[in-house]
Amino acid sequence: MSQTSKDLIASVVAGAAIMAVFASFELVENLYELTREHEDWELDEIVACIPALAIVATWFALRRWREGARLNRSLNEQAKELASALAERRAMEAQLREGYKVAAMGTLGGGFADELRRVLAPIGKLAEETGDRTAPAERDGSRLGRIAELADKGLAVVDRMAAFGDGGMRETEAMVAAEGVRESFSLARDEIDPTLDLVFRMDDEGSRIRVSRWELHEVAAQLVANAVRAMGAAGRVVVSVDRPAIDARTAVAQGLAAGTYVRVLVADAGPGIPPDLRTHVFEPFFTTKGAGDGKGLGLTIAYNLVRGWNGNLTVLTDPGHGATFQFLIPADDRDQGRRVS
Repeated sequence: MSQTSKDLIASVVAGAAIMAVFASFELVENLYELTREHEDWELDEIVACIPALAIVATWFALRRWREGARLNRSLNEQAKELASALAERRAMEAQLREGYKVAAMGTLGGGFADELRRVLAPIGKLAEETGDRTAPAERDGSRLGRIAELADKGLAVVDRMAAFGDGGMRETEAMVAAEGVRESFSLARDEIDPTLDLVFRMDDEGSRIRVSRWELHEVAAQLVANAVRAMGAAGRVVVSVDRPAIDARTAVAQGLAAGTYVRVLVADAGPGIPPDLRTHVFEPFFTTKGAGDGKGLGLTIAYNLVRGWNGNLTVLTDPGHGATFQFLIPADDRDQGRRVS
C-alpha cells in the first residue's frame, strides 16, 4: 500500500472520529434534557462518558490498523527474502548438478587420455626415429612423416581430453589479463576464421590473472569456434574485459569465493539460445546442430578449464539477440601490493 493511500485512510478515520465526537455531544444534550427530571437515574453522568469512550475506541482502532499494516509489510519483506533464498538455492543446485556431470565425464576423459597417450606416444617416436634413418629425399612426403604428423595431432587431442579430465593442472603464470585475452582471442580467430570481425573493449588494462597460457588460448578457441558456428561467415564477436567485485550472495550462487575478479564477456551476433536449452549448453556432447555437426566437448572443456582456475563460465542470451559468454577469473594482485580497485 502506498503512502498516499495510507494518508487518505488516516484522514477519513480522523474525520469520522471528529464527527462521532460532535454527534455524541448532541446526544448527551438530548438525553440530559430527557432525564434531568429523574435525578435518581443519574443518566446524565453516564451519558457524559460517551465522547471519551468514542475517542478511546477510535484510538485503539487506529493503533490496531497501524500494527496490522506493519505486520503486513514485515510478512511481504520476509516472503521476498524467502523467494530470493529459494532462487539462490535452485541456482546452487543446478551448479552442483552441472559440476557432477562434468566431473564424471572428466574422470572418463582423463582415463581415456592416459590410455591413448600410451599408444600414440610410441607410434610418433618410432616414426621419427625411423625417419631419421631414412635418406632426406625419401623422408619428405613419406608415409613415416605422415604417421608422425598424425600421432602428434592425436596427442594434441589427448592433451585436450586430459585438460577436460583434470580441470586444468598445467603450469600457470601471472599475466596482464587484457594482454592475455587479446593475444588468445586473436590467435584463435586467425586459426578458426581469419575473416571474423573481432572487436576488443578493454575497460581494465592493468589487472593480472594467474592461469596457463595454453588453457586460456583453449578457452578462447572454443568460444570463438562456437560463435562462428552460430553466426556463419562474416560474423562479429565483441570481447570485453573489466574488473567487478563479487559479493558473498552472488559468489555463493555461482559456486565462487567472494572477492575481485577479472570478467571476460564474449558476445556474438548469432540467433541466441532458447531458454529451455541454456541449462544444457555446457553438457558433454550437447549440440543444437544436426547429426554429425558440432558434437563434441568444446564448451564443456572451456567450462572445466575455467572452473579449474577457481572461476566460472556462464551464458547470457536471449533468442534473436545473440549469445554472451561470461567467464570470471580471480584477480591476482600478489605482484601489485594487493591493489584494490
